[in-house]
Amino acid sequence: MVKYLTAQGKICDGRPSSSEVYKGFVTEFPDSGTTALIRQRMASSTQTRSDTSLDVNVENIEKAIHQLYYDPHPGVKNSAQRWLLVAQRSQHAWQFSWTLLSPDKATEVQYFGASALHTKISRYWAEVHPEQYDILRTQLFRQIFAFGTGARIVLTRLCVALSSFALNTMPEVWPDAVKGIIDTFQQTDIPQLDATHRCTALLELLTVLPEEFHTSPLPQARRGTVRHELENGLQHVLPLIKTLLEQQDSPDAVRLQALKCFSSWVQLNVPLPDIDPITEMLFQLLLNHDLFDLCIDSLISVVCQPVAYKYPLSVRKVIKQVLQLQDHLSTAVQDKDMDVVQGICRLAVSLGENNSKILLESEGEDRQHAVEFTNLIIGFTALPGHYPVDETISNIPFGFWYILQDDIVSSDQEEFQEYVRVFAPVYMHLVEVMLTKVQYPPDEEYSSWNAEEKEHFRCYRQDIGDTLMYCYTLLREPLLNHLYAILSRIQEQQLPWQQVEACLFAFRSIAEGGDYGDDQCVSDLLRLLSQVNMSHTTLASTALYMLGAYSEWLADTPEALRTVIPVLLTGLNDPELAAPATMSLKDICFECRKEMKPYAETILNASQEVLRRNTIKARESVRLMSIVGFVLSTLSLQEILSYLQLILAPQLQILESAINEQPTPITKSTILLKINMLSNLCSTLDLKRPDRTEQEEESIAAKRAAPAQDEPQPVFLILQQTLPILQNLLSVWISDVGVVEAVCELLRRASRTLLDDLQPMIPQLAELVATIYNALPQSAILDLARQIIILFGDSKDVCSAVGAMFVELCSKTVSLFPARAREQTDVVETFMAVCSILLKKQSRVFVREGCNPAAIFQCGLMAITLPENPTVKSTCNFFMSFIAQSDNLPALGEALTQHGRSLLELVLKAIGGAAPRTVIESLADVLFMLNKHCFSQLTSWLPEMVLSPDLNLPRVTKDQREQFAKTILRNRAHKRQIRDVVSEFSLMCRGLHGTEYAEY
Repeated sequence: MVKYLTAQGKICDGRPSSSEVYKGFVTEFPDSGTTALIRQRMASSTQTRSDTSLDVNVENIEKAIHQLYYDPHPGVKNSAQRWLLVAQRSQHAWQFSWTLLSPDKATEVQYFGASALHTKISRYWAEVHPEQYDILRTQLFRQIFAFGTGARIVLTRLCVALSSFALNTMPEVWPDAVKGIIDTFQQTDIPQLDATHRCTALLELLTVLPEEFHTSPLPQARRGTVRHELENGLQHVLPLIKTLLEQQDSPDAVRLQALKCFSSWVQLNVPLPDIDPITEMLFQLLLNHDLFDLCIDSLISVVCQPVAYKYPLSVRKVIKQVLQLQDHLSTAVQDKDMDVVQGICRLAVSLGENNSKILLESEGEDRQHAVEFTNLIIGFTALPGHYPVDETISNIPFGFWYILQDDIVSSDQEEFQEYVRVFAPVYMHLVEVMLTKVQYPPDEEYSSWNAEEKEHFRCYRQDIGDTLMYCYTLLREPLLNHLYAILSRIQEQQLPWQQVEACLFAFRSIAEGGDYGDDQCVSDLLRLLSQVNMSHTTLASTALYMLGAYSEWLADTPEALRTVIPVLLTGLNDPELAAPATMSLKDICFECRKEMKPYAETILNASQEVLRRNTIKARESVRLMSIVGFVLSTLSLQEILSYLQLILAPQLQILESAINEQPTPITKSTILLKINMLSNLCSTLDLKRPDRTEQEEESIAAKRAAPAQDEPQPVFLILQQTLPILQNLLSVWISDVGVVEAVCELLRRASRTLLDDLQPMIPQLAELVATIYNALPQSAILDLARQIIILFGDSKDVCSAVGAMFVELCSKTVSLFPARAREQTDVVETFMAVCSILLKKQSRVFVREGCNPAAIFQCGLMAITLPENPTVKSTCNFFMSFIAQSDNLPALGEALTQHGRSLLELVLKAIGGAAPRTVIESLADVLFMLNKHCFSQLTSWLPEMVLSPDLNLPRVTKDQREQFAKTILRNRAHKRQIRDVVSEFSLMCRGLHGTEYAEY
């Protein structure tokens, strides 16, 4: 006997009575003859638009599917996939999809047929005529019933297709569609499906319906209507789910699907009181091991609703129910059932993260529950063992602790004090737990970990560091004093180094937040640090990093440097500690530049010795030269030169030796190291402007001042000495991109340090830049040239050399077009960007003798057609600057008059579809500038050009083109309006206006 599903969700034998079923959509399903008629009618509706060039038939489709799944050659797979995508979107899909669903076809073939149906219904709904809606719906139901016991992936895809149908037709064509779906499953005689398969098929359909709503390309105007219709359907779905979950004889397969269905519908922001009975039932079902994971997921969906904050009573009920799981949790911890522990942890943390304000605003008994709840979450952080080897759960609560403290800190003053009073003990307990979890395991155990485990542990420690910083925002000085007391006790009792390291790590993490707390506590910490046994490398490394974190505090308390510097220099002499030592020493030297003179001799002698021994890695050597530069800046010129002879001269000798050797990867590595060391030295050794920041570079030309003293800058002397070496280097390595970039970076840093003092060397540098660029055009060279031109473009003494350099750069770049432009789009992009900046800051360089603005403009015309988006945007910026300056410089105005029409044509073609939509705003801005500065020409060009057949814009009418031109010409002062008009016109040209794709 066939079993049926009643309206109440019960499974019964025989057909249900009329009082047990809903009255809704019920249909007699067609036989095979009717199926053929359906295919024919669906195909005929689109026959006139069919892609006849595509040889689509069932045999070819099956062959392509077989190639996609089983052919060993990637090229064949890719070709098959592309062909299938085209077939899936073609008009033929309305015919072949039903045939591919035949029972005798392979599962992958059936799946493709179902996917094709979904694609057509969701993306090409306009192809279905209204009179065919009922036929299509009937056939979809028939196929779902046919696959109720078949391949699950095919059934799901068919359900998604019917869901898409429902979303497109509710409520106008299919009113109360959710009720209609349930009625159809309950009232239709389906002999091939037993009660369980009938239930799971219905639940699968109901599950994917809200999911399809969230992902479907529905027009924005319909989304509200469809959402409202789905929300009305909750009154039919929730009772069904509740009944299936509470029935004692419901199979687990049905309950599992019912839980998935519930999670899906909860995403529609269901009022929590409406689902309180189901929520309580889920906590009972948690004890069923087979249902545990889905129950947890369902509960997380409930508590993570954006509207949950509107229902604090329901949230507090859930908090109490979570607290009642503690016995179950304890048992799971004892039994090492980490799946259960992780599930409860996920639920508790999700509940806390999304309802933290409800926790804070609790009063009386509810506040006690809130504190108990936060302590429960601490228990997950405190799980025994080391992350990630012994457990992988304690990292989950990090986000909760941040959100809770953020809500506390952002509260009103009165509330803040009350929250701190209640939750400060919780956070202090958390600190103690994290001081344990952050500790390294014993050396033997840690050495057995693989690289991935060590990296996870490093990230875990960083998360703990961030959380400790959050704790400090609430606990303030009491936390620092507590940490210092722990550190003192550990030091006195000579406990394992891991505990000392954990305390130092905590101090470092708090200091990195930028708030150091009580000065006396920090002073005591630094004094105690000198007593700590630094024999273990990891402990010593953390201590050194901690000192760097206090660099800003040391700038305000320079007397503490006498304690800190010796510790750092001790680390500098140990190759394993060189990284933290140099990083911290560099930070301290930067922050405490004015206070470093008493320690200069010690630091410089130590640096010289380290470099002489060559025992540290390349990165540390480069960083060490920054330290040397900072410290040298505190000395007199004579002292600086003496130390440079000791420190720099040996490095230059090594560089010269490497240049004279045969080019090999080893010699290249040596050359790059020495140049990078020199670059860092030049960027930090500065007697005149030690406090200048890099952000001032763009306004340097306007801020040049007379030298503060008659003595030359040390970097100028270094550059004089090294420039011949660099010229010799480039004569050998000029074709090597890495070496050229390193040299350009060195010169760029030196010029930023010297500013006006670089002027005597500008003729040599300008010639060198032109020579390098002519040999191998690179972006780095253009960046260096930009800096030189901005600094000295209008200097009477060197402007001719600078102008000649710019002419050489332009000539070489112009020669790249058109043959090599596509191969060097990075150079083209940078050149356009540099020209754009120079047009704003040093526009006179474009009218120097030998410069051809018209040729540069024509390069831009070719660059704007390149396929790379950044290049197009950079070129658009160039044209905007060029057009803006055309009023002031006649040569530019002449070039614009001569080639402006070509620019407009290319811009219109790009707007019409020749360029990606991501660059449309930049193109619109070019149009705006033409409208603003070349209005008389544009009024002649634009109306004529939009009607030209050369534009090839078949999707827009003559009236639309004329209206576009009129609108552009009317808006001369509103860039935003021009962008909107151009964007809309571009969508029309591409056939996307009014479609769901217009929003992407």
